[in-house]
Amino acid sequence: MFLLTMTPVSVFVLYTPYQKEKLLALVSNDPYKAMYEAQYFQFLHAVAILVSYFNATFNFAIYVFSGSKFRGELRSLLCCKATQGAILFGS
Repeated sequence: MFLLTMTPVSVFVLYTPYQKEKLLALVSNDPYKAMYEAQYFQFLHAVAILVSYFNATFNFAIYVFSGSKFRGELRSLLCCKATQGAILFGS
């Protein structure tokens, strides 16, 4: 899941310098097309960032469904109850 959600952001990080050069060259020829290309690139970058945020969402879901200790700690955290055993954060 990590590779699936984080790969688009990594690709954009690697592709950004090439895209900036391409846009700078395009500005002198056709500024309107350069503006359109820049906005399209920003949109795709925002979508890639959004997909990377799903990584945290999926991690939380995986921990809730697979970890009984995590569920117990989450339940006690949400219900403001003290947990049985070791204190996690030293409060």
